[in-house]
Amino acid sequence: MNRGKARHRNRERGAGLFIVILIVAGLAALGMTLLTLTSMGPKMSGGLRSQEEAFNAAEAGFNAAQAVIKQYFGDGSWLNFEGHTLTQPSNIDRPLIGTNINPNYFRRVPDEELLLSLDPGKDGVPDYGPLLFFNQTFAATETGATDPRLSYTAFLINDEAAGGAADPNDVLLVVIGVVRSGSRILATTRLEIVLAYVAGV
Repeated sequence: MNRGKARHRNRERGAGLFIVILIVAGLAALGMTLLTLTSMGPKMSGGLRSQEEAFNAAEAGFNAAQAVIKQYFGDGSWLNFEGHTLTQPSNIDRPLIGTNINPNYFRRVPDEELLLSLDPGKDGVPDYGPLLFFNQTFAATETGATDPRLSYTAFLINDEAAGGAADPNDVLLVVIGVVRSGSRILATTRLEIVLAYVAGV
């Protein structure tokens, strides 16, 4: 009789130990999950902040490009958009070359690669044009110097290059806002806006 009670107590202790082990393992897994989520929080908020800064840079580039274009038409330097659109490198404005897909079409190329294709020598001077702006900085630091972390690039694309009736009075304005840390790009945002010139307006 005593042996039966002893076995029963040992089973209870074994079951209790098993339950304790399960609870400890569950708490450890929960702790690791919380630790991972907590450590990811600053990275995620930093990424969101960089993305917002890139959007702000693209927006600043749009405003600057719009002002420059308005000035060109206002002083008579431009009569329409003909000859002011980017076509190179590699037929960047054409989605197809003949019947083949053009992998260099600007909408198929990520922003970082697109910027590099404009300046393959990485010397800060674009090898192709015309461009309205290239890696143009615009924001001031606390000391009043221009902040090299934030920049924009802006150029025009012939929106009829893919086909259709040519119209030199409208184009696609492409602006890429960039946030850098040294030479490394942290975030980019691309804006594409159709612009049309109407004489006398």
